Amino acid sequence: MVFYQIIYLITIALSFIFTNDAIAQNQFLTERFSISGKVSITHISDGDSLRSGGLRIRLFGIDAPEKNQQCTDANGAEWACGMAAQKTLETLVANAPYLQCDLIDVDRYRRLVMQCFDGKTDLGAALVRAGLALAYRQYSSIYNADEDSAKTAKLGMWAGAFTAPWAWRRSQ
Repeated sequence: MVFYQIIYLITIALSFIFTNDAIAQNQFLTERFSISGKVSITHISDGDSLRSGGLRIRLFGIDAPEKNQQCTDANGAEWACGMAAQKTLETLVANAPYLQCDLIDVDRYRRLVMQCFDGKTDLGAALVRAGLALAYRQYSSIYNADEDSAKTAKLGMWAGAFTAPWAWRRSQ
């Protein structure tokens, strides 16, 4: 019941944002709304995008490979890094006793850009530390140290070669 009340409030706030002064209202929205409790995730489309009912959520500050994106390992063999990122996010969410997602912004596709936590674990940080997502430095520096750590340890995508997700999307 509380979850649906939160969805209702977010829907009202989003309609308020898109009909009024976006900058002022966006500040209002991010200061006042978060989703917490046992959030029902209905779909995970890739390593940084998920759905909760009708809400489309994009994880803040990271960019994961697209679902069909391939990377190469240290031996030059292709592996499904996009699927690996998606499966890792699915596992993180499935094992979460509860999720708390704090609204940071709304993107141009009207997705809620949120920083989500499984208790004390930041889902974005976990993906970047595993080398299955990049810090989206264009928008935030919050995950830069996590990316540097994964790169140094040659984890995930950093073990071989890959195209940055934003470049891969442009080439498709």
